[in-house]
Amino acid sequence: MDSTNTSSNCALCDKPFVVVGDSDEHIIPNSIGGRVKVRGFICVGCNSRTGDSWDVEIWKQFSHFAMMHGVERDRGEPPSIKIQTVDGNRYLLLPDGNMTIEHPKFSAEPGANGTAINFSARDEKEARRMVREIAKKYPKFDQGSALSTMKMTATPLESPVTVTGQFGGIPAGRSMIKSAVALATTMGIRAQSCDAALAHLKDETALAPHALFYLRDLVANRPELHAFNCVSVLGNPLRRTLLGYVEYFSLLRVVVIMSETYDGDAISATYAFNPANGETLDLQIDLDLSVEELASVKSNDALTDDTYSAAINAGFGVIYRRSQMRRRSAD
Repeated sequence: MDSTNTSSNCALCDKPFVVVGDSDEHIIPNSIGGRVKVRGFICVGCNSRTGDSWDVEIWKQFSHFAMMHGVERDRGEPPSIKIQTVDGNRYLLLPDGNMTIEHPKFSAEPGANGTAINFSARDEKEARRMVREIAKKYPKFDQGSALSTMKMTATPLESPVTVTGQFGGIPAGRSMIKSAVALATTMGIRAQSCDAALAHLKDETALAPHALFYLRDLVANRPELHAFNCVSVLGNPLRRTLLGYVEYFSLLRVVVIMSETYDGDAISATYAFNPANGETLDLQIDLDLSVEELASVKSNDALTDDTYSAAINAGFGVIYRRSQMRRRSAD
């Protein structure tokens, strides 16, 4: 479900596409599973620039949760990421949710009956490579015996893994705003109509038109068995507002005030999906915010400690339960 806009200029640099080139821009970053793309939105250069700066920050902030939950991308599987336990041991978290040692291990201890060689590898391919290298250094090393006795072992962690979540910041915020504007353009809204959003996308010192929103749950039919990513927009010409909502991995919830001078058509659109398989979801997002709620977004005060903690705990619970289901299904 890709879309093409009729705009002839890039929304960010304002240069004509015939000069700078059009691009396939993922509405939600592909790193966290986004698949739907739009053309006629931003040029090749702006796509690359914002992808390498804004969108990469989204992956940094959500990589642990993405790997725990499982994320399927249309540009290959995610890279392994480094994790650490409470007692300081380091491992790699793999795309399938399993963990392995951070680096291969090798030891050679001379003794009366020869040299005792022990090694550990992260996967079979690496183990076979290590066997070949050991054989070059130790001619008496029996490659066949080593390969035939090689086995994969599972060792439980001796201490919990530390996982920290810090959401927000200017680059990540601009990525989310860009997603909201991109979706709006697929509904025929000119990017220039998203004046408040576009001002911040073009100049990071301009007022940020977004804020965390945890005053109430805007998703009426929230999935219980898996997390989701979504972006939603609502244009209300009677109230002169064009609003956006972005939620990632059932954790981060952000409202974007894209315009307060909107005079276009009434629109409502949502792109939501399960990051584990890309399956689109029919979510009902209530973006008809009250005057008081809009004011709280502007003042960056759209949450309480209790509502924020409850939402984060519930979202992480969904991700953790799914990670356990993946592990059991793999056994």
